[in-house]
Amino acid sequence: MSNPSAPNRLQEPSARTTVTRVVSIQGMHCAACAAKVERAAQSVQGVRSASVSFATAKLRLELDASAADLNGVARSLERAGFHLDRTRDPAARAAAERGNERALRLRVIFGALLSVPLLTLAMSHGTIAALDGAWTGWAQFALATPVFLWCGWPIHRAALARLRVRSSDMNTLVTLGTGVAFCTSAWTMLLGDRAAHALTFEAAAIIIVFVLLGRMLEARATARAGEALRALAALSAGTVRILDGAGIEREIEAELVERGMRVRVRPGERIGVDGIVRAGTSEVDESMLTGEPMPRLRVVGDAVVAGSLNTVGALEIEASCASADTVLARVVAMVDEAQATKASVARLADRVAAVFVPGVLLIAALAWSAWWFLSTAPEHHAQAMQALLGVLVVACPCALGLATPVAVLVASGRGAQLGVLFRRAAAFELLAQARCVVFDKTGTLTMGTPSVTRLLLAPGVHESQFLSLVASVEAPSEHPIAAGIVAFANAHGVTPRACAEFEAVPGCGVRGTVDGVVVVAGTLAFLPPEARAAAEKGGAGSAPMTAVTVAADGVWLGSIELSDRLRPEARATIAALRAQGVQIRIASGDGAAAVGAVADALQIDRASAHGALTPADKATLLASLQREYGNTAFVGDGINDAPALAAARPGLAMSRGTDVAQSSADILLFTEDLRAIADALMLSRRTLTIIRQNLAWAFGYNLLLIPLAAGALWPWTGWMLPPVVASAAMALSSVSVVLNSLRLRRFASARLENATSAAAPRAS
Repeated sequence: MSNPSAPNRLQEPSARTTVTRVVSIQGMHCAACAAKVERAAQSVQGVRSASVSFATAKLRLELDASAADLNGVARSLERAGFHLDRTRDPAARAAAERGNERALRLRVIFGALLSVPLLTLAMSHGTIAALDGAWTGWAQFALATPVFLWCGWPIHRAALARLRVRSSDMNTLVTLGTGVAFCTSAWTMLLGDRAAHALTFEAAAIIIVFVLLGRMLEARATARAGEALRALAALSAGTVRILDGAGIEREIEAELVERGMRVRVRPGERIGVDGIVRAGTSEVDESMLTGEPMPRLRVVGDAVVAGSLNTVGALEIEASCASADTVLARVVAMVDEAQATKASVARLADRVAAVFVPGVLLIAALAWSAWWFLSTAPEHHAQAMQALLGVLVVACPCALGLATPVAVLVASGRGAQLGVLFRRAAAFELLAQARCVVFDKTGTLTMGTPSVTRLLLAPGVHESQFLSLVASVEAPSEHPIAAGIVAFANAHGVTPRACAEFEAVPGCGVRGTVDGVVVVAGTLAFLPPEARAAAEKGGAGSAPMTAVTVAADGVWLGSIELSDRLRPEARATIAALRAQGVQIRIASGDGAAAVGAVADALQIDRASAHGALTPADKATLLASLQREYGNTAFVGDGINDAPALAAARPGLAMSRGTDVAQSSADILLFTEDLRAIADALMLSRRTLTIIRQNLAWAFGYNLLLIPLAAGALWPWTGWMLPPVVASAAMALSSVSVVLNSLRLRRFASARLENATSAAAPRAS
């Protein structure tokens, strides 16, 4: 038994000394940029770790609380050629993004309109009499110049910014390639010693258009990837109606709500606060947070959460926290933070991206040198320029940088819609590779509301005296077992008395002093030795259900047996996990008999059901199972589960769990439907598959096309990858990675499909 009301003693010390900040970065154009941002941030004193998501342009910082100043980070990023975006207003940031997209679209359209006639002139080669003549070179120059200078200016400006800090990125490759094509063509035309078909103005223009088009498509696709998170954020109510002491209603901004305020919500409106219903009855749709499609009845005394939809009746709600601390706000913040973290599967791509651009520059120089100095072909000078241009343009570090973060971006948003919150990117990988899932019993596999079924009293102990002592020592605890005991005592006319020196020991029980008597209630092992021996002799702990043994001043008084109903979806959850090849275990602080009874009901081998475990025992069990199975997940909800949740790979905390349990977990379940665990496992495995596909495509694309652009097949086929084709392939490579990741948006939950189909007849 534990006391969830006192979690502060168990918080990790590091939580008080570390501050996590997630900020937006401007100026990143490829995975190499992301690596440079990380190095620049980590060089600042007080920064413990820095992780960049290229897909979301977010930097996640772990800062020392004593030196949590972003100014030093901002200065370091400025020196590296990047900017820290401190815009906090989402509307202003969205407006700026829309403005940038409109400007990019204008450059693409203008460049395409000029590139079509330019390409016609370049490809005619004198075959069309009307296009033959010396003037065609100047016409190509006139058409290509605004495309190269104006349309390509954002690319050239970014490349110059990298040059000023002695660095390079994707923009460097494009600027070098198009600059070589444009400048050599202009020089050839001015000299007048080469035919018009030797000019490559069209390559410079079309490459820029393709690069800009690819970035526009990539930005749109990435924006679609973040739609789930934006949809969650949009559920926040802009204004709420509060009631003053006289019952007069007035409207205020939702962000001004404070704890204790009374809020009135009419039918059809979004609830703007987390709180308790104080008046009214209604059905509330909480699918935005739990993923469950059916509305739930809410009456006086029930809790409601911000963002849920009030459907039929008016409600008066007392706010339990400020707007910034609502469950919805915390979910959005945690999903946003998770998307700025990295999975270990992305480390190889990061290492490659760090040396990608310098490596491509070296390959391009070697290809040019080989064609220029070693080839004996008559056209070797033109082929050298084509190889140089093709290698610079076809290389695409962006695909490497987007392979993992976009998949995580889409999957974390989809998971949040299903009531599953992945707190960091690595959680997808950990859960996908899990081969064993360990469940806590009380509050996880069961409803968490145990009720008293029998009292076993020691000889000479009166029931009213016994209930008075045990209810008094259990009353300060918020554990479900304590609530069941107190409710039973109240039903028998016994009122708890004051308890002094109260102490809750997670996984063991409680103790306190009632009218000068030291009362201990909990597991058999928690009792003093003499009381434990008497309890065992009296038959305590032998029943196949949860039992609380009680001693006063070291003397055993009796035991209370409680039973807890299984969750209705527990059997289906176990079956779904087994169908995915997962081993099932139970680990509980309850007695072996009670745990065995639950195992029997769920058709779990009793050898896989472990009872009478302390929190340390659970963590030890997790370590043992990880040696046997590899990654082992743990599902729990209480303070006594915190060590196991921290030791698990990964830990999953239930929505009703304590703050300590949730802070120790890698994944949070904001739904009470256990089948969400099977959904989370399937989603994580699908995500890992998508990430591997993306990485295979990104690596394969570059490994195949860079040699082709350099002319590796020329000796056998007489063919080289044309620069224009190379630019199109480069533009499409990143888009293909994003589109593949977007398939995760269609991930379907079997539990929701079943619930929707079951509800359809009633709806009709």
